[in-house]
Amino acid sequence: MKVLILGGTGAMGKPLQQHLLGLGHAVHVTSRSRHENGDIIFHCGNAHENSFLEELLKDEFDVIVDFMSYKTDEFAARASMLCAKTGQYVFTSSARVYAPCEGLITEDQPRLLDVCDDQKYLQTDEYALTKARQENILRKCGYDNWTIVRPGLTYNSERLQYALGEKEEWLYRYLQGEKIVFPKNMSDVLTTMSYGDDVSGAIARLTGNEEAYGKTVHIAGAKAVTWEKVNAIYSRELERRFGRTPEFVYIDDWEKTGKALKRYYQLKYARSVSRRFDSSRLDSLIGCQPFTDPEIGLAKCLNEFFENKLKLKKIPWNTEAYYNRITKDKGNIKSFQHAERIKYLIGRYTPYFDLR
Repeated sequence: MKVLILGGTGAMGKPLQQHLLGLGHAVHVTSRSRHENGDIIFHCGNAHENSFLEELLKDEFDVIVDFMSYKTDEFAARASMLCAKTGQYVFTSSARVYAPCEGLITEDQPRLLDVCDDQKYLQTDEYALTKARQENILRKCGYDNWTIVRPGLTYNSERLQYALGEKEEWLYRYLQGEKIVFPKNMSDVLTTMSYGDDVSGAIARLTGNEEAYGKTVHIAGAKAVTWEKVNAIYSRELERRFGRTPEFVYIDDWEKTGKALKRYYQLKYARSVSRRFDSSRLDSLIGCQPFTDPEIGLAKCLNEFFENKLKLKKIPWNTEAYYNRITKDKGNIKSFQHAERIKYLIGRYTPYFDLR
């Protein structure tokens, strides 16, 4: 088949390219920056721009896999066109759409958008709500050749999360000799972190699968572990490599931290909620899909980060300032640009702390 991946250079997109090649497909990828790979055809441009996308879709693709992040009105304007221009349109939603559930989560479980009575939250475009609204648009677009996939929290060597955020918040602090802030009441919360290669492998096997048309399926079958266990895995590997374990400062109130960091709803409805998933529907479509145990996968990816000499992304001065107010660390102000350095110092040492 001829497969187009929109925004296919992230934690799921990169390994998906290789899985599709392994299945013998011709792979096309959109990207804003130039890439060189003799086996893959890259289309350099902004897939948010209609002119770029319309020109690209003059060609015929058997499958379009969409990893783009859309505003809801933007997606509404193109959902029908995307379905009309391909044999199968694979829309990447998120397992964050589900409302909290005590048991195993199935695809028929209520979504936050449908059952949440938090009116202030429902007025936002928080990620879980945005994805659910876009699912609704797709279901009403007049086509049935779509497949909605809902990946869980996905990691690889470039994305290594912990309870509060990404590696730029916790791994950076470790490497700087700073303490890591961790919410005590999230220690026993179960998270289903899935290795990006496993998730992309499942998506590859859904492409061209007519049994998946008109279906919604989550891809989050990894073993559930607690956030405290995630910390322990990282700590073990870092101690092996550098000879010292991370030092954690436990806080009692994640809600205050969530509000300060402008991610209150993400913590309230996702990372502070235990989640375990039933993968029966995925297995019925593609056969038994193996998922890497986080004990193995997280250790592997953390070590690959160092072995491949990968770089941290831009460090947010605001989280550094906030965390250092808690831990009393001074911070490495040289890592910030001049304007950010001034903001960091104000945020760290004065009462006029503002994270915007």
